[in-house]
Amino acid sequence: LLWTFYLLSEHQAVREKLLGEIQTVLAGRDAKMDDLAKLQYLDCVIKESMRMYPSAWTQGRQAIKEFDLDGYHFPAGTLLMFSQWSLHHLPDVWGDPEVFRPERWEPKSGQSAPTWSYFPFGGGSRICIGTSLAQMELRLVIATILQHYTPRLVPGFPVVPQPLITLRPKYGLRMIVKPTPKQMARSDAAHAKV
Repeated sequence: LLWTFYLLSEHQAVREKLLGEIQTVLAGRDAKMDDLAKLQYLDCVIKESMRMYPSAWTQGRQAIKEFDLDGYHFPAGTLLMFSQWSLHHLPDVWGDPEVFRPERWEPKSGQSAPTWSYFPFGGGSRICIGTSLAQMELRLVIATILQHYTPRLVPGFPVVPQPLITLRPKYGLRMIVKPTPKQMARSDAAHAKV
């Protein structure tokens, strides 16, 4: 959620396109579960945000039996580490991996990623059990907040990813949250009644 708001803060055209979709689908009301399938660009924005800043940036597995891979032998018990961060930033797969481009996830873009090149929640039998809940929460929270507020990074604030258990901003993210024009009008109308 934090990384998505940061990226939206830095990419006005994406933010405006997303807000247009949210306004069209929701027309100012709170988002509900039935709305999520209609918020297709929001889905693309979240996928792209999680590609660039996966919360689980690395994972490990232990080999239950020996195997060979690309000319290397791995005995049973070998601890293997792999990084979503690295795979999500491969130029051979993503073309321009450092560019925040949610449109790459639109079906009409024609971009497809090879199996296991995108897995922000892990995969297989060890996939995060909270995946569905997290995806639902992201969509509902982003759609709700953006209808009322515009997040902006404090100018000059350093954004440094820090890979701990999860990928987080080393210094946090200082954001300014400004009411949208519609929210300002609602606030003014509410104060006028008092």
